[in-house]
Amino acid sequence: MFLGLHGVVDVDAAVIEHWHQDDVAQVDDGINGLLISRADAYGWPSVHSSDGVPPGRRWWHLEAGGDWRNPGRRTEMIWVQVDVAPRSPACRLPFVPLTVLLTDALGAIGTHRLTGLHALVPMEAAADARAALASMAGWRELTAFRQPERAVRVRLEGLPDSVRSDVLAATAEDLAQGHLSCRSGAGAGTDSLVAGVATRPAGHERLREVAGGGHCLSFDCTVRGWGGETAAWLAELFVEALRQARAVRGSVLVALGT
Repeated sequence: MFLGLHGVVDVDAAVIEHWHQDDVAQVDDGINGLLISRADAYGWPSVHSSDGVPPGRRWWHLEAGGDWRNPGRRTEMIWVQVDVAPRSPACRLPFVPLTVLLTDALGAIGTHRLTGLHALVPMEAAADARAALASMAGWRELTAFRQPERAVRVRLEGLPDSVRSDVLAATAEDLAQGHLSCRSGAGAGTDSLVAGVATRPAGHERLREVAGGGHCLSFDCTVRGWGGETAAWLAELFVEALRQARAVRGSVLVALGT
């Protein structure tokens, strides 16, 4: 599973200088170490426990990176790849934990403005997230009602032709319990991109490694508030809607942005 945050990042030059003094050769190496350190602080999986498949472990860190070479321009600011156990324990995919790690890392190195999120999701590892999403609705109600409405475009790539956009939109709205307005959008060709996502994101090429489908769908959504937490919540809503469709095999690319 890959997850990345897109937007504009302004990295403090002192961070790069500090890494150079510590003989960190590449920015990606520095990002990787930063995420491992932060994951350890939360008690979440990291490379320190990645010897084979740790018993009972749902996911663990593989690598990370990001584009910090273009200050002032929208880029794939930071991304992470994790290995996900395909079977039990049947825990949710780590949309929220990974987004928290990436957001914390960006906050540690400078300032940033989020414009999008992408996730390359192995659907065979997607467990039932309905109960957790229902619990999250209370948090959304408490934290989002003071925020302005935002338009967000969601794009799903790697689907079989049998997946219906109207069904997915209705399922996502039901799962959001009144905190999402969603309708099928136009312009979901294979070459189109979500405006808030900079380029073909990290992991995109893996879509072709496991046959899933060549169909793309897009959705025009309205939510209250915008940030990493909202983006992760939206991505998980649509993955759960896809899981309930029971027609998706292989990997799916979920991209969303403002």
